[in-house]
Order: sequence, then structure tokens, then C-alpha cells
Amino acid sequence: MGNSHSLLSLEQKISNFEWKKRLVLVIAKDKDINLIHGVESFFKEKACQNKDRNLELYKIIGNEITKYKVPSRYEGRTGIWLFGLDGSEKAYSNDLSLLDQLYEIIDEMPIRQNEMLQQNSRCD
Repeated sequence: MGNSHSLLSLEQKISNFEWKKRLVLVIAKDKDINLIHGVESFFKEKACQNKDRNLELYKIIGNEITKYKVPSRYEGRTGIWLFGLDGSEKAYSNDLSLLDQLYEIIDEMPIRQNEMLQQNSRCD
């Protein structure tokens, strides 16, 4: 019944987060050490702020990409993508620069504006 060669759908992985989490997707080659460590550090150091924003990290590193059916818009590309709660792509950068703008982008989203009115952040 099961095909051992069947690939995971990247589109499906992304849509699994819809209306549950905002998603930061990282696709990187093994040699993209700065990108990988930069994102991991950001998520570790800013854990509270990320939780406030309902932000989830999903990484595909190196050969892991071969396990996925990748839509053409991501094919051969590496970097960081931000997806909103609605599952749509909100921003992209091929380096760490998106992390500098991440909260600003998220905090301008209408759903996030509503969340901020109803939420008391415990982060500094």
C-alpha cells in the first residue's frame, strides 16, 4: 500500500500550521552555517517574544530537502520565509536580514494587532 519513495509535500507541511502558528521556514544547505546558527540563536534567545507571536520554526537542512516535493517557487532556493496564520507567505530573505524585521512585519498584521490588544506580554 505505502510507497517508500513517496515524498513529503512541503505545501502540506506549511498548510499544517495554518490558523495554529505563524511559521518561519528555513531551507539551507549544510554549508550555510551562519544562516542555520543565526536562526537557531534567534529562536533560543527570543523564545518569549516568539511564543507571544505564536511563531514556530521549521528547518530543512542539507539533504533533508530530498525528502520533500518542493514547489517550483522554492526549488533551488535557500533562506528564511515567514508565513502568517493564514498560511500565506509574508516575507523572504536569503540571509539573516529577515530576522531584524520579523517582529515589525508580524506586529503590523491585522490578526496580530488584535492579539496584542487582548494579550499581556511577559517579555521585556
